[in-house]
Amino acid sequence: MQQSIRFFKNLSLFFLLLTSFIFLFEDRVVIPLWLQVAGRLHPALLHIPIGIVVMLVLLLLVRSQFKSKQFKKVLAISLTMATVTITLTAFFGLLLSFSDDYGADSLQRHKVSGLALAWLSYFVLVFYLSTSEIRMLKHAGILLVFVLLVFVGHTGSVLTHGENFILAPLQTSVPRVDSVNASVYQLAVMPVLEKKCFSCHNEKKAKGKLIMTDPSKFKTGGESGVAFVAGKSDSSRMIHHILLPLAHDDHMPPDGKPQLTGFEIDLLKAWINSGADFDKPLAAYNPTDTLVKLAGKTIESYYASSVNYTFKPATPDLIQKLNTPFRSVFPIHINSPALQADFFVKEYFTIQSLKELQQINEQLVALSLSKMPITDSDLQLLSAFQNLEKLNLNFTNLSGTGLGNLDKCSNLKSISLAGTQVTPETIKPLLSLPNLKTLYLWNTGIDTTQQHQLEKDYPTINFVHTAYKDESILTLSKPMLVNEGILTQQDLLTLKHTMPGVTIRYSLDGTKPDSVNGIIYYGPIKLDETVKLQAVACKPGWYCSKLLETTVYLEGYKPENITLLTPADKQYRGEGALSLTDGRKGFVDIFKEPSWLGFRENDFVSSVDFGNQPPTLNKVVISYSDNVGSYIFPPTEVQIWGGQSEHNFKLLTTEKITEPTGYRTPFNGFIPVSLKESNFQYYKIVAKPIAKLPKWHGGKGQKGWFFVDEVFFY
Repeated sequence: MQQSIRFFKNLSLFFLLLTSFIFLFEDRVVIPLWLQVAGRLHPALLHIPIGIVVMLVLLLLVRSQFKSKQFKKVLAISLTMATVTITLTAFFGLLLSFSDDYGADSLQRHKVSGLALAWLSYFVLVFYLSTSEIRMLKHAGILLVFVLLVFVGHTGSVLTHGENFILAPLQTSVPRVDSVNASVYQLAVMPVLEKKCFSCHNEKKAKGKLIMTDPSKFKTGGESGVAFVAGKSDSSRMIHHILLPLAHDDHMPPDGKPQLTGFEIDLLKAWINSGADFDKPLAAYNPTDTLVKLAGKTIESYYASSVNYTFKPATPDLIQKLNTPFRSVFPIHINSPALQADFFVKEYFTIQSLKELQQINEQLVALSLSKMPITDSDLQLLSAFQNLEKLNLNFTNLSGTGLGNLDKCSNLKSISLAGTQVTPETIKPLLSLPNLKTLYLWNTGIDTTQQHQLEKDYPTINFVHTAYKDESILTLSKPMLVNEGILTQQDLLTLKHTMPGVTIRYSLDGTKPDSVNGIIYYGPIKLDETVKLQAVACKPGWYCSKLLETTVYLEGYKPENITLLTPADKQYRGEGALSLTDGRKGFVDIFKEPSWLGFRENDFVSSVDFGNQPPTLNKVVISYSDNVGSYIFPPTEVQIWGGQSEHNFKLLTTEKITEPTGYRTPFNGFIPVSLKESNFQYYKIVAKPIAKLPKWHGGKGQKGWFFVDEVFFY
């Protein structure tokens, strides 16, 4: 055993000296790429010494349970393993620092403390193995290692998770800003980035050398270029990375981190499309702008959720129990203990169903009894909800005589009494509520003169006397394609819309239909080839829908045999040549499945045999994947060859394909290649993957991929 301990002690010293040398001369040392990759063992290795050191501390606490000789032996082995794993962790961590992007200050603090911990653990080991009998000093050394380990772990967590990672959930307060003069970026965009992006892109940790916490540095971008192109979200690198599949190495935020919701992605895209202005106030935008609407919802969500409720949450089982088809109980925000309850369908409302909410009397902050058959005497039940902030009593049978029962609900901020028979006299008990901010009184027994007097007497309360009337023009939803997938020759292309009176206009030739252009859809359409369908729904008094764009595939002639003359990449072989005519379309973002064949090193070359009675062909259609962020491009060129022998082909036509000019949302596309009428028995199809990715691409100069799932013959 002594020989083994001596070996590991010397091994630790070797790596300590090597690590110290690299640390002292890191600006002059060039670390090979393969060795930088080895640095990625650091996150996996660091948990081992933590466990061993914690075990050492526990051993010190229970040493009375061991015989003296056994205890020394166990402690010596454990301390040796702790030293060697701490040293290796420091070594691999230093290698990792060469290949990742962190802020200089926090990284230097972690490197220095980590190296100090490694040397301390080595000296403690040497001292422990010495002949010294100063037992307390030896044990104090182990405790010192533990204390320094905690500090090193903290500095590492700052690099990985950002500042104040542990206490962040407790700090829920969000600073209020002036919603009129503050910029949309401050009000809506920054809170999203703060929760989902800032932890990896800040002054102390800058992944890809991109700092998002400073607007000027955010505009400058990172090592791959600018993060966004103002006015063009589809060409913006950050949006491209967000939209990549979660499993992709370049997807942001990385797998395991909180992901952006669809709503948050729409907000970021709208902000970029509107010019990505960091200073433009909310009031300066057109109220109908998409960004304003999305920002309004974000502001309400982020700042309202900042209220720090101190009461305990209700149990999930209780919340589930209280939910019925006619009563909905739910948290007002994610992870909030505060609850809201809404009642529906007055015919099924009972006073008992209201009493049942007393089980959550502490958590209930919002209650809607709109149009429910409650009376003034029933309001005494509401006095139990002392944390109630928002109460909706619109269009109930109230005269107002029971509103005095709400005097115990001192947290009420908003009360809605529209459509009731309340009077200035009956609402007086409400006007003395200390936190009341808004009182909705439209369509009540309070006339205009009385309204003005209320506003004069109670200037701190906002009296709403006019019903909100939404006069904005709404946008129709897109028309729907009924029969998706590959259509048979007997199928008809069928469109529909759920709203009566809608006119659907469509095109199959690439032109964009609108309210006046395009073919009016009167019924199912007979196709004779694969087409790109574009359709829009319009109706007087409504904005036309967004454009429905999709490819409608139609089955063609089936060859007797199809073979691959060049092999697909071993990772993406699908079911071989059978994948090309099996009638199954591939997913837009999943490539390791039977539908896709992937080519990179080889051209795609396939031979087709139509037998002794070949059909007359006018067109060949190749279905492919376009996912430029994943290095998957359309081919640069497609060739169609024909012949009466499988060994003797002649070139029939060549189609050059336009190269993408920037990042775009992934989609499945098709390449139609027209032929002069041909009835050869054999055809050869060639598609050439892009040889070098363009300069604007993150993988510029590398070979691109070509993915194909189906080939159709018409």
